[in-house]
Amino acid sequence: MGTPYAAFITLVVTSGVFNVLMGIYVLFGRTNFAGKRVFFAINLLSAVYIFGAALELGAGSLEEIKFWIQIEYIGMPYLPPLELVLVLIYLGFEKQIRRPFVIALLLVPAATMLLMWTNDAHHFFYRSLELRDDTPMLRVNAAGGPWYTIYGAYNCACMMGAVILLLRGWSRLKAYRRQLFSMLIGVLLPLVGDFAYLFGMTPEGIDPIPVLMSVTSAMYLWALTSTGLFNVVPIARDRLFESMNDGVLVCDLELRLVDYNSAAAALMPELTSAAIGHRLEAVWALHTDEPLRLSDDPARLSNGGIGGETQDVREIGWRVGEQEDYYLVRRSFIRTRRGQAAGMLLVMTTITERRRLQEELKELAYYDGLTKIYNRLQFFRLSKALLAETNRSGEPLSIVLFDIDYFKRINDEHGHETGDRALQHIVQLSRRVLRTEDVFARYGGEEFVVAMPGLTLEQAGQAALRIRRELAGHPLAGPRGELAITASFGVAQAMSAADTVEQLLRQADHALYRSKHSGRNTVHLIAEGVEARELAG
Repeated sequence: MGTPYAAFITLVVTSGVFNVLMGIYVLFGRTNFAGKRVFFAINLLSAVYIFGAALELGAGSLEEIKFWIQIEYIGMPYLPPLELVLVLIYLGFEKQIRRPFVIALLLVPAATMLLMWTNDAHHFFYRSLELRDDTPMLRVNAAGGPWYTIYGAYNCACMMGAVILLLRGWSRLKAYRRQLFSMLIGVLLPLVGDFAYLFGMTPEGIDPIPVLMSVTSAMYLWALTSTGLFNVVPIARDRLFESMNDGVLVCDLELRLVDYNSAAAALMPELTSAAIGHRLEAVWALHTDEPLRLSDDPARLSNGGIGGETQDVREIGWRVGEQEDYYLVRRSFIRTRRGQAAGMLLVMTTITERRRLQEELKELAYYDGLTKIYNRLQFFRLSKALLAETNRSGEPLSIVLFDIDYFKRINDEHGHETGDRALQHIVQLSRRVLRTEDVFARYGGEEFVVAMPGLTLEQAGQAALRIRRELAGHPLAGPRGELAITASFGVAQAMSAADTVEQLLRQADHALYRSKHSGRNTVHLIAEGVEARELAG
């Protein structure tokens, strides 16, 4: 360029080009980094500042120098606060970055730019700008005004804030240290250069920051291409905490609430920021009968407990208004590095859908899908247990087996839908007679069976008669009018400890056979070694 600062200016201009290219690369690249627009703005404003500084060095008059300084202040004042915003976004503190916050951060830079452009009218930013006579090229001595001090302190505060945040991340986010190192260099070098310039430690009073930006630009370019600077972004604790679908509660050892996430607040609408520091039991008890405390005493386990970490895992019912759901609650102690209990962590995971599926499987395994009473397999399980119990207690056990009369005719003449309704109708009527301790099941297509603990053969026969009368006295209402339904019954009683459920069913089936062949709609009793007899009624 034919000036003593040619190499210097070339380096500065190269830095500006780097900044423009990096901004475009990040803005239009494939990264999903939330702060890419901020990074683009930083690079664009840096380029304005850098090109202005380069042209200031080549200026031929005081007026030209003033003009290019004004151009520099279009970009320079905004860089420190925007660097702070970039660091906040990178570390995951988007919650703190709302529009009013950003506007407030940019008020000082905007005022600085305005005061710089109107400085000749008030000299509030620079008291004076005068040419120096001790340099080979045109340079100026700048005497700062009141706002210059405010502006410098503000810039320093923003940059120091960014450095502190990055250093905290350095100790906490060890996996991201290469990326954090790049950002630290990008903030620290301009900060060091700024101090050197303010204290007159630079050659001929030249602003070193544009040159240092060539180093930071190279550092950022390396980080973008080799470490995936904005492709691999650390997730801050609060982002992870708040994004969890599980409800998370943190308490101290006295069960005072220390922290909670949004999912926990949805489970307990009573939780507000005012609940922090207060005991949680009262709010907890509004939603479940399950105690909040761990089954183990935290004081006893303050040195690590028996067998290491203590965790309590339970399934609990949870009420929110009229709705009841189910949750898996994991409760464990939060420990210090020395193993002492410092608090309690509760993680609540919904298992409502799993419980619903379990209930459906239980229905399929234990109950008849149409009538909702026990199926044949479950009847055998329960009646065998009943038989063993009555044998131990010496109480009787009887079994009633009954079959719907002419059920095939109902299906053929009225359709299978009516047949299904008839089976449900029979179950409903039978339940009016049966006791809660009776085991009632669908034995086959139109066959039903009842195990009756504590009833003798005669008593069970009387119960069968009551069912027969209920069926005969309450026909099924249908589109063609009332449909009469009757049933035939066989009743057997266990007479010795050697009797099995299978034997009792064979005897009851034999008695049922006699009911069908003696006119149907009757009850027959059978005792071991005795022919089945009809029970009058």
